[in-house]
This record gives sequence, structure tokens and C-alpha cells, in this order.
Amino acid sequence: MSKLSNCLYMIELLHARGKMKISELAELLEVKERMVRIYRDDIEMAGIKIDTTKGRDGGYSLSNTSLFPIKNMSQQEMDALTFSIQKLVSKGNDIYSKDAQVALDKLNAVRKVETNKDRHIYFVQRSKPNYEFSNENQKYVQLQEALFTRRKVKIQYEKRFGERSERIIDPYGFVHYNEFFYCLAMCNDKKEKRMFKLSRMKDIRILYDTYKIPDNFDIREEFPKFGLMKEPLEVELLIYPPFAASVPESIWGENQKIEHNNDGSILFRATMSGKESIKKWILGMGAAVEVIKPDSFRDDMIKEGRKLLKLYEK
Repeated sequence: MSKLSNCLYMIELLHARGKMKISELAELLEVKERMVRIYRDDIEMAGIKIDTTKGRDGGYSLSNTSLFPIKNMSQQEMDALTFSIQKLVSKGNDIYSKDAQVALDKLNAVRKVETNKDRHIYFVQRSKPNYEFSNENQKYVQLQEALFTRRKVKIQYEKRFGERSERIIDPYGFVHYNEFFYCLAMCNDKKEKRMFKLSRMKDIRILYDTYKIPDNFDIREEFPKFGLMKEPLEVELLIYPPFAASVPESIWGENQKIEHNNDGSILFRATMSGKESIKKWILGMGAAVEVIKPDSFRDDMIKEGRKLLKLYEK
């Protein structure tokens, strides 16, 4: 590979894996360790800071792991910035036009990521998992990097009974459902789209080979076809403090509506998916919630309550 290609790949590796030893980078880049140090200097000259940690557990890491630092920008703000920069570029200002063009390129990259994000990352219920202290975070970051760069991935996948197989997949998107992350990907061996549970991936390697995703792909339409998610429920709940204050802060389902009552409680209505996932959420609120509708789900929760009562009556 060329020097430029290796520098870009080194950035991708550090972005996906965090801190890495020089020897690890040299092996993956297929160069000597001296060249890795040269790549670091070249990357820093391009304005991307690489932190160096000395000692036994030392290595290189990106000081800022986000390649797209602009977050939570509204569409109106994006449009206003783009218009302003385009106007500056068109004037041909000798001092600022070159920097403005670079800024415009970066902004367009951000817009592309933000526009396509919902088509590839789908939270069935808005209770985002905290994977900061588990290895699931590293798996997700690696696969997300492969998705954004359209690079194929080789994985060791463990089936339900412990049997492992090697697969090459093309990541199409991610789903968080019932407290687990799934990767919807094209399996190169089976020549069809499959759903892979991240917790069963035991080894992940990003390859050089690239792939394409159909322009009309939308994870929100594809995910239900795999049978993990059951029929949606039209849920109505009466929620009391302290959860009456915290529940409205998040979106828990489609068509969510909240009515505030004088006694501090709220009437919660939403279309939710995954009965077991909803049960866990409701049970987590204890006696501060009552299921109003549907009747069949209310009966299920009454049965769960009786089971709990029996446990404590022993």
C-alpha cells in the first residue's frame, strides 16, 4: 500500500480500537516500527493529534476519537452554515476562500453522516445501553467504522450452543432491541442478509475489501422481517412520581403522548414493540405504574405481580 493509504488506515485503526502498540500497528500495516513513527509524524502534520503513552502498556491513540466532531446540529443550522460558507467561497477571498472550501467539504461529510444515520442505526426502544465498561463498546465501534468506510469484516461467530464459525460480512446497520445490539449484514458465505448478535461475536477484523449498500436500504424497514420483534402493542400506562418526571424525558415508543394530571402522575400512551422488553421496563418502576391498556397485557402484568407476591410470602 502507498504511504497515504497506510496513514489513512492507521487513523482508522486508532479510531476503531483506541490505544494500540507500535508493534501491533506495524504488523497490521505490514511495515517496520520505524515507519509507524514516520506515519505518526505525517498524520500530526496534517492536524490530527496522536497521543503517545510510554511504558509497558503504552502505545498510540487519537486525542479525539471522533472524525466528525459536529454533534446535534439542526437542519436549519446546517443549511445556514452551508449557505454562508458557499457565499464566502464564491467571492474568491484570497485570505479565507481556501480554508472555507475545506470547511465546506467537512460540513458536507457531516451532513451525509447525519442524513443517513437513521437508515442504519435503529433503537427499537429509546433506552440506549451503556457499553462504556464492556467489550461490546469496542465491537460496536469497530463495526460502525467498517459501515462508514464500507469495508468488509471477518468475524468469529458463536452460535447458541457454543459452536463457532468464521464469516465475512458487509455491515448494513445496527439495531438495539431488548437490551442487545444486533448488526444486520450481508453474509458473504450465505449470500443473504443475516442478523448477528454483537455479544456472540468473538473476534472482529476489518478487511481491505469494500462493498456497497443498496441506495434504498432502511434498517427500520428491514429489521422487522427477521422475526425478532413481535407485533406492536398500543400501551396506556398511569405513571406516578418519581417516574412521572423522568419518563417524559425520553422517547419510548412510536406516537408517544403524555398527559399530566393534577396529582403529579402522567397518562402515558405509545405504540411499543417487544412484550418482554416492555415488561422489564414496567417492572423496573415497581408500584409507581399501572397498566391501563391493552387488557391482555394488563392481565399479564397482574400475573407477574402475583408471582412476585408468592416469592415474598414464603
